[in-house]
Amino acid sequence: MNTPTALILHGHFYQPPRENPYTGRIETQPSAEPFNDWNEYITADCYQANTHSRYLNGYGQVLSMTNNYKYLSFNFGPTLLSWLRTNHPCTYEAILQADRESLARLGHGNAIAQAYNHPILPLQKRHDIQTQVMWALEDFHTRFGRESEGLWLSETAINPVTIDVLAENGVKFVILSPWQAKETEKEGLLNGKPAPYGKPFLLTGEKGGTITAFFYNHTLAEGISFGHYLRDADVLYKLLLEIKKKEKSPLIHTATDGEVYGHHEPYGDMAFAALIKKCEAGGELTFTNYGAYLAANPAKEWAVLHDGEEKKGSSWSCSHGVSRWYKDCGCYTGGNDSWNQKWRTPLRASFDALAKRIDEIYISEASKMLGSEETARKVLNSFAPVASHLVPLHEFLAPYTTDEEEITALGCLLQGQKYKHYSYTSCGWFFNDLAGIEPKQNIIYALMAAKLYESYDPLLTSTLLKNLEKAKANEKEDGNGKTIALELMKLLPGKVEAALYYILNRTLALPSDQQDHYGFFRLDRFKEEEGLFALSITNEQCLQKHQITARMGQGKYSLTVDSNPYSLTASEIPHRMRRELLEQIDKRICTVDEDQIIRLDQSLIHYSLLAQSAPEVLEPVYQQLVGWAISMIKGLFLFERIRFWEHYRERFLRVLDFFTVYGKAEEIQLLGELFDQVLFNVAEKIQRNGLFEQSIRFVSEFLEEVRKRGFQPDLTKVQDALYPYIVGERLLEVEEDVERVSALARDLNFDISAIDHLTAIERE
Repeated sequence: MNTPTALILHGHFYQPPRENPYTGRIETQPSAEPFNDWNEYITADCYQANTHSRYLNGYGQVLSMTNNYKYLSFNFGPTLLSWLRTNHPCTYEAILQADRESLARLGHGNAIAQAYNHPILPLQKRHDIQTQVMWALEDFHTRFGRESEGLWLSETAINPVTIDVLAENGVKFVILSPWQAKETEKEGLLNGKPAPYGKPFLLTGEKGGTITAFFYNHTLAEGISFGHYLRDADVLYKLLLEIKKKEKSPLIHTATDGEVYGHHEPYGDMAFAALIKKCEAGGELTFTNYGAYLAANPAKEWAVLHDGEEKKGSSWSCSHGVSRWYKDCGCYTGGNDSWNQKWRTPLRASFDALAKRIDEIYISEASKMLGSEETARKVLNSFAPVASHLVPLHEFLAPYTTDEEEITALGCLLQGQKYKHYSYTSCGWFFNDLAGIEPKQNIIYALMAAKLYESYDPLLTSTLLKNLEKAKANEKEDGNGKTIALELMKLLPGKVEAALYYILNRTLALPSDQQDHYGFFRLDRFKEEEGLFALSITNEQCLQKHQITARMGQGKYSLTVDSNPYSLTASEIPHRMRRELLEQIDKRICTVDEDQIIRLDQSLIHYSLLAQSAPEVLEPVYQQLVGWAISMIKGLFLFERIRFWEHYRERFLRVLDFFTVYGKAEEIQLLGELFDQVLFNVAEKIQRNGLFEQSIRFVSEFLEEVRKRGFQPDLTKVQDALYPYIVGERLLEVEEDVERVSALARDLNFDISAIDHLTAIERE
């Protein structure tokens, strides 16, 4: 039998930091509808989907689910992982678990680190490259519990200085485009040919540092990214076998944006799950990762990289080197044919001038408090766990100072450095125009960095604005960098927005929904007396404390924050906050008691007796009953009262029958959306607290009843939650529940015969 060929498919999973730096929350992005923002959109399509990727039979039943990250070489950006940890903890943990399992299987984990917030490293100062690499490696170690052997370079951008910094920090390998290689030791000048992908090569830096490079298979990369290879696992598997047979390479590997596995290529995650099974069954290809392959096959030959324009380095998405991120090189993505990218140069120059001054201030001021410039740099370069919200600031600074004023001052200096780095996130230059989402995000980070340092240099913001004025948007009405920045500066200050939220939350929400955290801000004290509010809040980024007094009335809010007055109207409430508050109001309204449910039940019976004889007369009654019935369903099933299912089941079924007979199309649609949310909530509860008999019974009976009446709820999330119990990865509390879970699995569209067979094999 042929020796299996090593196969590595690498996914670069990354989103730029999107949080409003004033609050720590992502604002609503209308282009991402129906989701709040692009992080949520792509998580649903890709990041989460790959943790439970389905393998179906010919009837559309689920044969198995695969955590694709167990087989996919991958990197996740730290800013994205921080967001996932807070907003999708099950997905986050599944990613970490996949790395642990690949480490156990191969001796080397599938995950590698990524340049922290995705700047183009060759365009950064050497000390900033150092910070980015050290932050990346420390963040990785804190999350994954091991050292990262490799590091994903933003846009695979590299130059000799970057090589040296990587080598100094113990990075063993990087992944590059084959077109970045100018020549190799045995083949000489490549003259436009791609570098060989079947073996690793050594690279040397400016000062002699050495790392290994893997040059990916460009044909596979282009096919997966743009040629729809992930639409059909059979076709992709056949292609891989042809490459193996024709090229006889000991290693087949490639790298692409990770989002192609489900987002850019819908259901691409499922094609990959099917490919895994084909490779395992065929025995001719075996999934591995770069660390494992390199340990068994150390690089022996050298490669020399292209210098790029102005000798600034090379990348995988700019044929000119790294020019795309600092000048109008001709690379663009979409937009009007008459547009140009001349705005790139003044945008970067504006940030460079700000960064230079911020670095001077940081070294001067932090050195005073920490005792030396060396310690100041050490503290900055080890700041990643705080930047990633993994370690509290006071805990991080405890070895250096316990003085509260110094902690706050150092916190502001360090956070200002973080936002300086964020302003260089590569997406700000990648796309077609200055007025896009990504450049605006970089500008607001630069504004925040300036704000945190303005006590040391009051001219920082005005100088930044003056420099930004030179960057012109392509459409006249979009203005320039300065006008964009001035609009962004109109956003509510974080402390004001947080204070407004706490007041409205305490006023409108049920006690169980009252929150003590809003983005970066923690509520320390809240008092309300005769319409006057008094609050104390803390910005946990830098431990700044704020005192607020406020009054509300007739849609107007008067606040005094740290002695500064603010007058706001309801129209100034940010869209996302407004939506959250409406949900809290909805929950309060929909909290129904026993008497209300009984009266609704009786009213539905009476209505059904009269509806046939006088439907027009009863229209106002009908409208009232619809609102009442929907409130009852929300109150029972969306707000943690599922435990009363048995008690309210018959009355719920009467509501269902009411809608089935009399409901209008839009009301039926709304009901279907509610049922989707019911199962989503139950699934989250199972993932969080475990699976108990009560939940099994509820899902089974709920599905049976709503399906009888023509509803087909979305099963995705509840399938994800139940699958570990179905295949025995997680144990049931009671042995008798095994049969119930098996029956429920059929209701959830699993092919039980295949799963039983799989489970039996695993037991053996």
